[in-house]
Amino acid sequence: MYCQNFDIPPKPLKRKISPKIEDPFFFEMENGLRVVLVENHRIPIVRIGMSLDTEPVQEGNKAGLQAVFGKMLLAGTKKYKKEELENLLDYMGVTVYTSFKDIELTTMKRYLKKSMELMHEIVMHSRLDNQEELKRIVNQKIITIKISEKDPSEILEKVKNIIFFGRKHPYGEYESSKSLRRITIKDIQDLYNEYYAPNKFYLHFVGDISKEEVKDFCDIYFSDWKEKPFDDTNDEKEDLLLSKKHFIPRGIEIDLIDLPYLTQSHICIGNPIFLRKEDPLYIPSILSNGILGSGPQSRLFLNIREKKAYTYGISSTLMADEYIGFFSIDTQVKNKKTGNTIKEILNEINQIVNHGINLEELEIKKQEMIGQFILSLEDLYKTCDCFISESKEEAPMEFHKNYIKNINAVTFDEVNESCRKFFHMENERILVVGNGKEIFSSLNELGYPIRFFDRNGFLTDKKF
Repeated sequence: MYCQNFDIPPKPLKRKISPKIEDPFFFEMENGLRVVLVENHRIPIVRIGMSLDTEPVQEGNKAGLQAVFGKMLLAGTKKYKKEELENLLDYMGVTVYTSFKDIELTTMKRYLKKSMELMHEIVMHSRLDNQEELKRIVNQKIITIKISEKDPSEILEKVKNIIFFGRKHPYGEYESSKSLRRITIKDIQDLYNEYYAPNKFYLHFVGDISKEEVKDFCDIYFSDWKEKPFDDTNDEKEDLLLSKKHFIPRGIEIDLIDLPYLTQSHICIGNPIFLRKEDPLYIPSILSNGILGSGPQSRLFLNIREKKAYTYGISSTLMADEYIGFFSIDTQVKNKKTGNTIKEILNEINQIVNHGINLEELEIKKQEMIGQFILSLEDLYKTCDCFISESKEEAPMEFHKNYIKNINAVTFDEVNESCRKFFHMENERILVVGNGKEIFSSLNELGYPIRFFDRNGFLTDKKF
């Protein structure tokens, strides 16, 4: 009787993998509104979306303004009161998402026309003067802030952004009870008037809708939307980039946020980086990060979890951004393992920077990334999102079409170069949220300077 040997791994496919990514239908209206369509008639569902194309917005002492604005978009329109709008969306089974930069309605085909009318109402005729609703939204967000004040993950994220990007950068701002209470109806209206214009938006459709329907809807609902003049100078963009000298710290140091009630330490090791999708090292850097700390076959996972059993999970992130990105390694460990875990992480970083990767790791990670990319294309919205992302971020055209080819073309030397460039130890920040009394001695043994911060990212003179 034939018995299959399950110890023999399956042979890799020899045929070339080349998934077809079709170009979406695209046109620009006379008022500057850019329209994108990806047709898919298998299911009678359509996603209608509006995406704002703008730089990060500085909120200053009214941090949280954009988040509140997104909620206020559903506070009623000229045609519908808040309750009427909510009841109508609920009756049609429409899934709705609103934020400052994105508005999405997902609807059944039978309610497409009505959903387009509601999108038109929300975008062009929202009543942003509902003082009672503003008060409710602000109070709700203040409650959420109070709930998260003792959450070590939330604290770590807040302090990390402050240390990496600075308080005066949009990425380093955080909302507080005081900043939320400063927000007024006029602030909401001013934000709308400054940014909401057709020549700042992408209108996108995905699903069971034809080109003819899209053109008709655009003519009916958005042709009378008047464009606005915007300053095309890059002053704001340059300000976001020029401040990079302020962001990058010098020398390794440990930044400790003491929470005496914790039995686990939340650790983040990293620093801000400057990496864009159009950079030649972008694809190699994704591969190098994958080898270091992305997935169960990564070096960090195999060492810190599988070999040392210090944690249930550990991962690294290399985030590209048009303005400023970051590299970070995140994990949670018991108090008594905090120092040893950091030591092992730094050893792994040193190893990959100084000695590089091996060819077997590279080939495995290439195949893994190609497989993940192919699976992601099963998402009906992937093509549309990729197209808009390329346009917004000024990535090379057909970036995603050539993604697999570009991965296969990455060389051993390019990956090692990206390791040296983005993982170097010269300016790492070691952030720890934990029980200072229990973990201080193990942190002190690492030999790096230690600074103490409070939960809001302010330096303190605490000592142990």
